[in-house]
Amino acid sequence: MLTLKVQSRILMIHGSLAFWLGLALFYLRSTMTNRIFEVIAVGIAILLAAVTLILAAVADWFAAWNEGIRHLHRSTFYLFAGLALAIAGVFLGVYSEIYMPRLVFFAGFHALAFGITGITAAWKTRHDQVVRRAMYLFGALSLAFSIAMIGAYRVFDNRSATAVLGAYLCFVAAKLFFLVWALGRGQLAWDVKSSAVQRTPLAVVSSSERAMRR
Repeated sequence: MLTLKVQSRILMIHGSLAFWLGLALFYLRSTMTNRIFEVIAVGIAILLAAVTLILAAVADWFAAWNEGIRHLHRSTFYLFAGLALAIAGVFLGVYSEIYMPRLVFFAGFHALAFGITGITAAWKTRHDQVVRRAMYLFGALSLAFSIAMIGAYRVFDNRSATAVLGAYLCFVAAKLFFLVWALGRGQLAWDVKSSAVQRTPLAVVSSSERAMRR
């Protein structure tokens, strides 16, 4: 029971962080009325993303502490997931060549993985029919986001890129909230190893950004 509560709380925390960051990006997009305000808004957006990642890392480390040695594979996963989030957050905060269209481009690859993972999970696992259909829908929408973000990121300016990224984060939050609901009803068999991509969207988006250094 404790493990289920920890998993649900972490999903809820990650979903809430994605949701509020998405709303913040929508607001910042509305403030980009001239070049000066646009530069300031982009800086704030990147700073908020970095802070969000660090908060998500703290949540994962708390989950690792709660799991302890009773569920070693889960505590190890949360520990390293938190470390990846923290590194991504610090990188976002200190790297000076990040701009919003590039973040949209890398978010597109996360959406691709997000969609494939969701569809595969719905196909292979024995969930309730409502849950399976919803997972297929979320997977298909993720693929649609992926095509749009990867295919059109070059035409985005900072304003449109900020809006697209905000919409995608709100979408990710909706899926994470749905998973919390499914877990609460006992209709979702949670496997921490197979759900790594789906549980940490912000980490993948930002760690993809780190691929420029690799």
